[in-house]
Amino acid sequence: MLSSVLRLLPVVLVLLIAACGTVATPEWSEEAQETRVAQAAIAEELTLVAPTLVPTDTLTPTPLPTETPFPTNPPSPTAVVVTATPVPPTEAPVEAASDAPQGDAANGQVLFNELQAQAGFACATCHYFNQEAQLIGPGLLNVSVRAETRVPGQSAYDYIHQSIVNPSAYVVEGFPDNLMPKIYAELFTEQQINDIIAYLYTLK
Repeated sequence: MLSSVLRLLPVVLVLLIAACGTVATPEWSEEAQETRVAQAAIAEELTLVAPTLVPTDTLTPTPLPTETPFPTNPPSPTAVVVTATPVPPTEAPVEAASDAPQGDAANGQVLFNELQAQAGFACATCHYFNQEAQLIGPGLLNVSVRAETRVPGQSAYDYIHQSIVNPSAYVVEGFPDNLMPKIYAELFTEQQINDIIAYLYTLK
């Protein structure tokens, strides 16, 4: 059909040129009428043939991910309470026996072996320090152990202290009285006597 339309175009052009310069309303001939019909048909054909514009899809904006709002008042961190394991109380140090001498054993050893001019001899002159056998007086090895049971109700410390300052208060069976000088309470201070007793406690 398009080829038929193209063949009619020269006829149309001739008619148009012929009509130029005339003022009167043109009278359409039968052939012109056919041309107009043909033009209308061409226009309709072109309308059908023209490609239909495909509307561009409207892009729906993809919503941005919603941010998680920060809480206005963030919760306070929960404090972790660490319960300390109770430590058993430390046992109190074992105190020395109430009758233990509070003296300097090293100084007591010096005094034990030192010649006392007023007495005329040293303690070591009459007593062994390393055995229980009698020399002039009794041997002093383990004297603190024997002294615990020598006098009922009297502690070892009290017994030894008394034997130094007042030797006649208790005389061991088999030993004569008055062998031990009774002047040591005057020769020695109380601290020196305690030093000697502390030394005697080491003789075991």
